[in-house]
Amino acid sequence: MTIAISEAHRELGTVVRSFAADHDLRAAARSLLDAPDEARPEWWKEMADLGWLGLHLPEEDGGSGYGLPELVVVVEELGRAVAPGPFLPTVMASAALARCGRPEQQRRLLPGLADGTVTGAVGTGGSLRLESGALDGDAGVVLEAGLADLLVLVVGDDAVIVATDRPEVHVEVPANFDPTRRSARAGGEWVRTAREGPEAS
Repeated sequence: MTIAISEAHRELGTVVRSFAADHDLRAAARSLLDAPDEARPEWWKEMADLGWLGLHLPEEDGGSGYGLPELVVVVEELGRAVAPGPFLPTVMASAALARCGRPEQQRRLLPGLADGTVTGAVGTGGSLRLESGALDGDAGVVLEAGLADLLVLVVGDDAVIVATDRPEVHVEVPANFDPTRRSARAGGEWVRTAREGPEAS
């Protein structure tokens, strides 16, 4: 049973199913079972060019101006194909930023998440604390953090945005029970000043 609720949704689902078949996404997932490392899928840019990463985002932020129902259709079909890669965590990060981020953060970060040049991940566990611009603690397990350029991390009732290329941020990808959907542990000696440290959203 499909989650699509309109003819346009059903057509979108058909397009995604064809994409999954043409690129044999199930075989790509199987290939990760014995792969020591995971990289962005070779079809990542093509997926971004189709506009799927930004379906739910406003046009002024690089998106297509649709909404979450359209995005859910794509997620459902990619899930049906057991598609590997950071699609789900990236669109989760951009959806969180679109909903809760400051306008400046949205203008700066959403276009890259929509065009595929930036990948994201969301962490909702861990033991992070944010006090006077200082982030402390452990972000816990974050789905696909090993492929992420930025992390949206929940801290109490708030959230912070952390770039993974900062030297004090450590992302470790241990052996996963499911190598096709790898989680990582995120933590580090977070920068302690509001000016240079993680951004509150």
